[in-house]
Amino acid sequence: MELILYGRRDCAFSKLAEHRVAEVAREFGGIDVSVRERSQADADGARVTATPALILPDGHRLTGTPSVERLRRVIAELLGKEASVPNKVWYLQHSRLFHGVPLKEVEKFAHLFHEHDYEPKQIVFAEGDLGDAVYLLKTGHVRLYRLTEDGKELTLAILGPGDVFGELALFKQARRQTFAEALENSHICAASVDDFTRLMSHKPQLTMMVASEIAKRRSEMETRIAGLAYGSVRARLVHALRHLAREHGEQRPDGNVRISIRLSHQELAQLIGATRETCTIELGKLQQSGGVCFDGERHMVLDLDKLEPGLFDRVLQGVLGTAR
Repeated sequence: MELILYGRRDCAFSKLAEHRVAEVAREFGGIDVSVRERSQADADGARVTATPALILPDGHRLTGTPSVERLRRVIAELLGKEASVPNKVWYLQHSRLFHGVPLKEVEKFAHLFHEHDYEPKQIVFAEGDLGDAVYLLKTGHVRLYRLTEDGKELTLAILGPGDVFGELALFKQARRQTFAEALENSHICAASVDDFTRLMSHKPQLTMMVASEIAKRRSEMETRIAGLAYGSVRARLVHALRHLAREHGEQRPDGNVRISIRLSHQELAQLIGATRETCTIELGKLQQSGGVCFDGERHMVLDLDKLEPGLFDRVLQGVLGTAR
């Protein structure tokens, strides 16, 4: 099977698309990838209106920089196969914790991690559970949240592939203070606290990586709490959308950013501490202004130029800067 990728040499997105397509092609095998300049499309009789553009054997095309997961699904469907999933070692090596650790080293301790599949809305752990494991998210997205005194859910973080969670259990034996819930079909590796602690004693750099993740999560939570105290719903929504763009965004050729996870209005509301009805109204206003739209798969697409940070962000920076 041949795939044709049209791009431009001076386009960073074209290089990213080329890298992803080549990676997935190697996983399946038997796939030839022909990389061509956009200027050659007309001569080839191909209708290419944007680059990068991947032309499939059935005549369909993918424009922009599709994620590796999406490429796997599309190509698997063309071949009549199930999408290939890299093995556990591959995922561990590409996680934030083990980034840069040689493959041979990762292979030595991969047996410590046990894999689990979670369905949408399935709880990974709940408030009050014993903190006896550390988790690495391989695919999918996970939401960390707490319950307020009146029983409402307040989202603390949304995690994506490569993220670690439940890591506080490494530093104190305590009950969980948060809930972890799969937002979509998710594949997760888990290691016992005892095993991971022994691993850190042999790999001191892991301790620094875990500490870095904790510091990052704390900073995000401080920002969220300050936002709830000082920002309007609209300002909090804009701030949250910009954060989602940084953490879970895919740059498109037109300069806009596609959020890789689908969030309902209720889930957005829980992220910014608002009611679903109010969140829906403010999101509608952002759609009218052109700052937010939805693609064919119902993923949010953001025009960040129209979602510029304003006074709210400057207030947050001042408050957090003073606090530190």
